[in-house]
Amino acid sequence: MRETFRAYYRPTDIELAEIWAEGIIVLDTNTLLNFFRYTPGTRDEFLGVLDKLQNSLWIPHHVGLEFHRRRLGVISTTSEAFTKVTETLRKAESDIEATLNAYKHHPSLSKSDLLKEVNYFFGGLAEKLESQQEEHRTRVLLNGDAEQTFQRISDLFSGRVGPALTEEELTSIYEEGETRYENKVPPGYKDKDANNPNQYGDLVIWKEILKLGAAEQKPVIFVTDDTKEDWWWRAGGETQGPRVELVDEYWEKAQQRIHFYEPLRFLEYAKVPTESQVSPESLEEVEEVSSASSRAQRVLQERKRSLEAEQAQLVRRIERRQFESSSPEQRVKLQRELEHLVGEQEALESHLKLMREQSELLVRGLAHTDGAERHETYEQVALLKENVAGLEKHLSTLGRRRDDLERQLRRGAPGEHRLHGTWKRRIDDIQDELLDVSLALDELSK
Repeated sequence: MRETFRAYYRPTDIELAEIWAEGIIVLDTNTLLNFFRYTPGTRDEFLGVLDKLQNSLWIPHHVGLEFHRRRLGVISTTSEAFTKVTETLRKAESDIEATLNAYKHHPSLSKSDLLKEVNYFFGGLAEKLESQQEEHRTRVLLNGDAEQTFQRISDLFSGRVGPALTEEELTSIYEEGETRYENKVPPGYKDKDANNPNQYGDLVIWKEILKLGAAEQKPVIFVTDDTKEDWWWRAGGETQGPRVELVDEYWEKAQQRIHFYEPLRFLEYAKVPTESQVSPESLEEVEEVSSASSRAQRVLQERKRSLEAEQAQLVRRIERRQFESSSPEQRVKLQRELEHLVGEQEALESHLKLMREQSELLVRGLAHTDGAERHETYEQVALLKENVAGLEKHLSTLGRRRDDLERQLRRGAPGEHRLHGTWKRRIDDIQDELLDVSLALDELSK
């Protein structure tokens, strides 16, 4: 029974010991990028554990590629935190002052005394925040703390990165991915999005792991910070382990087991056989950093649904008023906006055409390159594809706005003069925010 349906059973203690003794440890992109998010103590303890496991470490080529592409962005977001906290403090101080000003003639409430306390309190917080920001700038950016982390990770995986897949192999994976995603075959189908140039990234990583298993015939420990259902098997609100399909697919290739860990569980288990000192504070931080990404995804998904519902409601309101004709002044305004938009579209489409042609030339030139030059060309093609995808998304937004303008002009923009101005402005704001939310979700899902 267990042998036939092994994927439905958790590994026994004996099986786990064998996996740890003989297996290859594979880390995903976010697990590596998190080292730039940890405090120095947690980072050093975690990397210390990996140092002792170095002979078992390996990463797919696509993980290495994503890590190098995204690390500077992750480092940048650690600096952005100070700006966001500063803005929040200023808003809080302003809100308190506005509330106190509303009671300046109160018989018992002393506005001036309280304002002094408020200003003193927030002034102290601002000084501390400024001091911490300067420390961060000096230690992380100027003194190269982030660069040192980068070098440590680079050294840790020296000679332990899988070979790049060929263009033919990648094309085959993308074609297979269309069918797999359509039928919700894991992994990666949660990333399905025609506007996401990396929508098959998880599948590429998985295929590289399968290729490794077929060659080495060894068990694998996969450490991933991705909590989506296309990696994990969940039942009754609890995570049971890797998706059954993935365990079976790996076994078919390697005749060995693959076992998944989130970073916290991996560190908790790994500290014992490596005899490493890992503080409770470090374990707590690893869990918090991982949870923050999951929470961010849930919040963004909910925000996206809320924005789409609000947008649909506003559109219905506008359409209900489309029985009156617009004024000549409004029609002139709409026509001017349309002409400006058409000009912008034409310029962007011309630029997009040049980028596509450049990408095609690079792809055709791959046959005449090798070694480092070929690797560099692959990266240039990948970057161009990302830029093309971003431009296509922007053109799609412009196209929707153009359709709306042309529809209003065809219908005489009925009811325009009776619409509340905030409706139109709010729809534009929603479009911009939806684009930002979608881009953020794409980034988190990589």
